[in-house]
Amino acid sequence: MASRRHPKKVRLLMNKMHMLDKPYIRSVIQELENLGYTGEDAKEMLVRYYRVMRWTVGFEPNAEDFAREIVEIQKAVNRKYDPTDPNQIYVGHLRGKLIK
Repeated sequence: MASRRHPKKVRLLMNKMHMLDKPYIRSVIQELENLGYTGEDAKEMLVRYYRVMRWTVGFEPNAEDFAREIVEIQKAVNRKYDPTDPNQIYVGHLRGKLIK
């Protein structure tokens, strides 16, 4: 018997779109746009880091602070390793172990 449920990708998209209709989330997207990101980039960043941020800080910060935290995470993820920076730890040698 065929399942009546939506395929996983469609369900995720529907959940994301439902999430984007909430006033708090719209405010965060607006703040990301104020920080210089396009609407689509702001939505992609929010969807990517939303769950981690919600688990970490909840909805306690206002939309502006939530957006700033997301930007900081995005910058940290995209930062290249600099061996002269004492605040960075090289973990490239673990990449092969993580893939297995």
